[in-house]
Amino acid sequence: MLEGELGEYCEKVAFILSNATVLEASYYKPGNASRTRDIKGVKFSDLVQSALLSTNYYKTACIRGSSQEKPLYDLLYMMAKISKTLQVNFSILGTAMQLLPLAYSSSSADSIGQLIFRATQLIRSLDSIESRYFKMTLETLQPSYLGKLDRAYDYREQDDNLSLFEILKISAFDSAVRNMLDGYKYSLWVAKLVEQEGYDRGILLGFLKVLCELPDGLIFRRNGGRIAMEVSKLACQCLSNEKLVSILDEYLVSRGYNPGSTADIVAVGIAIHELGVLYGDNGTYNQTSV
Repeated sequence: MLEGELGEYCEKVAFILSNATVLEASYYKPGNASRTRDIKGVKFSDLVQSALLSTNYYKTACIRGSSQEKPLYDLLYMMAKISKTLQVNFSILGTAMQLLPLAYSSSSADSIGQLIFRATQLIRSLDSIESRYFKMTLETLQPSYLGKLDRAYDYREQDDNLSLFEILKISAFDSAVRNMLDGYKYSLWVAKLVEQEGYDRGILLGFLKVLCELPDGLIFRRNGGRIAMEVSKLACQCLSNEKLVSILDEYLVSRGYNPGSTADIVAVGIAIHELGVLYGDNGTYNQTSV
């Protein structure tokens, strides 16, 4: 791919990835912010601004991937720094963490199956330099949930010599991390449902299916495992009876339980669906993962 062609291609990829957050936030999901409402700690405008801020960094990741240039997660750190400068409430940490390997791998892939394979290999290669940038990102953003759990659950407390991949494995209780380690399995579910059902219904069904299968990582960190399991149980009931969705929503919002990690997985699923359209192989997702 020529330099000009690479730049144009990576602009398309970057738009798809940042727009995935806007699309995810635009549709109703129980307990989440959307274009019709804000929730405690997250406004719809925060999500849109965070998505806009991320676009250039996804493009840079795509360009770097074409020549295998590293590091990668310095770009996440740059997103965090610029958000502080611009006074943006950066609300897509989990989404960006998952999308950067896809952005990096996109320029050397020509199908969704190949993209997922390359991104999964990249995640396994994330070294101690990447982990230092990731910790610097957390130190910059200071997410409210860190420091509330045992040290084993706090990314910042891990040995500086550990690779980021090793730290991710330690943190596999987090549903967003689990998605990365499992080859984006859960986002592929969402991508397939969006293709089959359209955005409105596909996003809702994908959200419920993922939440039913995986206790939400953000709820786990903020509210503990028992609450996270209870929310998953309610999501499973909603899949059997969609009339219960409004009850789940009221339960989550009234108690301040935000299934934000599940929303991150959904945003990544939307991005995978749209990348499938770009590749021209929409509907041919890796069947071993869907």
